[in-house]
Amino acid sequence: MHRHRGLRPAAGGTVVPVPPGMRCHYCDRVEPPPPGMRCPKCNGPLALEGIGTEQLEDILAASFPHARVARLDRDVAGGRETEAILSRMRAREIDILVGTQMVTKGHDLPFVTLVGVVNADGALSMPDFRAAERTFHLLVQVAGRAGRGDARGQVLVQTRSPRHAAIECAANHDVDAFIERELRDREELGYPPFSRLVLVRIDGPNEERTIEAAQRLADAALATPEVASGRVEVRGPSPAPVPRVRGRFRWRVLLRGDRRDVRAAAIAVRRALEKTPRDVRALVDVDPLSMM
Repeated sequence: MHRHRGLRPAAGGTVVPVPPGMRCHYCDRVEPPPPGMRCPKCNGPLALEGIGTEQLEDILAASFPHARVARLDRDVAGGRETEAILSRMRAREIDILVGTQMVTKGHDLPFVTLVGVVNADGALSMPDFRAAERTFHLLVQVAGRAGRGDARGQVLVQTRSPRHAAIECAANHDVDAFIERELRDREELGYPPFSRLVLVRIDGPNEERTIEAAQRLADAALATPEVASGRVEVRGPSPAPVPRVRGRFRWRVLLRGDRRDVRAAAIAVRRALEKTPRDVRALVDVDPLSMM
């Protein structure tokens, strides 16, 4: 969820808070915040963290009233809309462009001299072993948007972890140092390329049946000689990082081992899919690109 238009410019250029709405970027459902900003299940306080592109757009418009501010994110972008915004940027009809990662994707904007990255730690905290790699890649990419013309560029990164390898190496544009550090960390923890992963994704409309199906698939892997001998590790079943999307409960089972052994366990899981209820979907994702 993110806060939807949680700030509004007031008279005099100040910014005042208004009750935010919450929009799910997976299914577009919008709900008002719970009363008192407390969890409806446990009554614990809810913290609103981070800042959305719409809020940032409002803040910048209020802080720089004479600047022409535009936004480029997936809420406003389509094929023609994206190109129209970028064309206006190249024609210098936009002074400040606020956007998500899509702004970094190789666009040639020759008059940009300053790039700011807000909350770089958000990407680092994703529950994925590639989080540091993706953060480094993103920062190097976004740094390439500044100073592409005759004027020199500057990049400002907001972070609480300035000594993190991904941020420090990106600031120094030191690809070799980052690769060396990242490979050392992955070897210590047994993540690719020092192992192979298979992520079994299970989802269904009924939570109990989904959990039962996930357990059966995990049991199929646990029954293989590769797992019994310790050559393959089985993690789960456990809820996915985003546990429910569009009314379907999401669970997963993770297999980890070397190529041949983890393949044998994955084949056993694949055979067990035949007993999965019709309303439960399961996918065996070999070498998953995302752990979400």
